[in-house]
Amino acid sequence: MPRPRLGAKAPVDTAPHFSVSDINQSMPKTAQVYDLVRGAIVSLAMPPGMVINEKKICEELQISRTPLREAILQLHAENLVEVRPNAGTFVAPIDLRYVLEGQLVRDALEMKVVRFAARRADKAFLARLDLNMHQQRTWAAERDYDQFYAQDEAMHQLICEHGASPRIWRLVTGAKAQLDRVRRLQMPEPNHLTIVLAEHEGIVGAIRAGDENAAAQAMKVHLDRAFLTIRHLMAERSELFAPQAAPLLDEFERFTL
Repeated sequence: MPRPRLGAKAPVDTAPHFSVSDINQSMPKTAQVYDLVRGAIVSLAMPPGMVINEKKICEELQISRTPLREAILQLHAENLVEVRPNAGTFVAPIDLRYVLEGQLVRDALEMKVVRFAARRADKAFLARLDLNMHQQRTWAAERDYDQFYAQDEAMHQLICEHGASPRIWRLVTGAKAQLDRVRRLQMPEPNHLTIVLAEHEGIVGAIRAGDENAAAQAMKVHLDRAFLTIRHLMAERSELFAPQAAPLLDEFERFTL
């Protein structure tokens, strides 16, 4: 599936094209379809308000309706889609309430987990982080937003799984779907990749030094950048967001910063 131009305003009636090659027909399909559609929603290839054309997706992937409908149920549980009786299924707007919930979960879990990761860092873990950072630098230099985002996610996953367990990362992933759309929207902004890369370097450097306090502080700086991102995007791309009161963001920011 071609990468969307994340900096552009995608028209609501321009759907991405899936391909049968996106699916391993010998493997369970629901999880694969979920990953494909979720990825398209998070990347804004399927922007808020777009109709999810079930017939078209099933034809392109050469699947029955069942795995797609099961995937849609999961996406609905993450507040990424809206099912409107007698109208259809639509990509949900970015709801600030759920964005902030995702931010709260990340603050609560990743701030603690990065301390454990610094405490438990060994050669194998540090080697994986080094490889990940090399890949991040490569994709940042090429301004490949999809690949950079994938490695950004992989770094946080490595830290969560080494510091705690894969279950912790699954909890984080399930809570931050709306926040992920905000993160993807911000990537094409000038200097954004450079700033994020520097923050990642700070986190990894503190882990390498075994400095739990520095690792937690570096993670806090990194995660708190989301507030600047949200404010900027609410001003510049308001059409993508559900109607929200600015005081909600003010209150949440005062509570967490």
